Amino acid sequence: MERFRKKLKNEWAKWKKDAATIVIYVLLSVSCLVCYYLGIVQGQELKTYDSRITLIRSDGSAYSYMEAVHMRVRNEEAGAPFSYVLWGNEGIHVLQNPDLGRNAEVEILVVEGYSDLLLSSNVALDGTENRGCLIGEDVAQSLFGVADAIGLSVTMDGYDYVVVGMLADVKQGAVFHAKDIQACALDRMNVQALDNVTISSLEQQLEWELGFAGTALDYRFINSLIGLMGVGLCLLLWIYLLRLMAAELKKYQYENAQNPQCGRIGNPAGSAYVKGLAVRFACMLGVIAALGVFLWFHAKVPEDLIPTKWSDFAFWDRLFNEKSERMLDWVKCEKGAAELLYLKKTARAAVYLAISYLCYAMLRAIQFGRNSGR
Repeated sequence: MERFRKKLKNEWAKWKKDAATIVIYVLLSVSCLVCYYLGIVQGQELKTYDSRITLIRSDGSAYSYMEAVHMRVRNEEAGAPFSYVLWGNEGIHVLQNPDLGRNAEVEILVVEGYSDLLLSSNVALDGTENRGCLIGEDVAQSLFGVADAIGLSVTMDGYDYVVVGMLADVKQGAVFHAKDIQACALDRMNVQALDNVTISSLEQQLEWELGFAGTALDYRFINSLIGLMGVGLCLLLWIYLLRLMAAELKKYQYENAQNPQCGRIGNPAGSAYVKGLAVRFACMLGVIAALGVFLWFHAKVPEDLIPTKWSDFAFWDRLFNEKSERMLDWVKCEKGAAELLYLKKTARAAVYLAISYLCYAMLRAIQFGRNSGR
């Protein structure tokens, strides 16, 4: 213990020579941890998209409301019906509050199915309501001056609609049911899918069983990249910690190598040496075990990203071409409130994690510079 205190005192004396370095080191450490925490929290919000897959019509056409009804009937008659929502973007419309003379320009989404699979809200829009709609908080503030407008009426294109629920994530938007806007164009589908279902097989199932032919936008792949960023920084920190512990073990062995009594188990000095080795080995094994548990629960790879053999070059070539093609479709497609919300969350998580990597690299550079100057 006395030796540890002396070592700590010497290290503190070295750090006191450069107060600015201490401040920068502390700020970078705190920034690294805070940004990493925020990135992980934001990444957890993306987990809801792992079982949600969006498909867009590959030919650019759309379904009408009656075609959507026939699709729903086919789904109900299937042995294992899908949980899905068929939807489309109707662009910007003007919502009105005639009583107060207020207007609001709002992006309108039209759904047929479970609206929660598109945008979360406190009340789902399932078509049982007569001319019901969901609106965002900013829309409610613009039209009524309140944050919760449930039960109030809005007017669009000369028709009155009752607000049955409030959108949770999108503040400047509104969702209507396709039965109330039958001239709508439904060109996308959100499907609740199992973890072990590959995207290509899901596309085939939807085309065979429901008649929806479309290309899936790959949320899982993007989420896997974000998750890999989070796991990567943890691996770097664990490796760094193991290197420090290994250096401490090597130094401990070197310092006790000159004492011949350390090799005798019956001698008090030898027993203390063995206990010291045991403690250090136990700490290293504990760190490795913690790393294994972390990877077990967080490093999950989608089924369609796992090859039968790692040397299967045809698999990797097919995977690269498929993912790049899907990402190109993602970039080219017109994005509505739902996709923009996902991209916003993804970008925020990526930026937080990138900043944490940058802070870690700067910390290692500072430490390398100090070690080189000794």
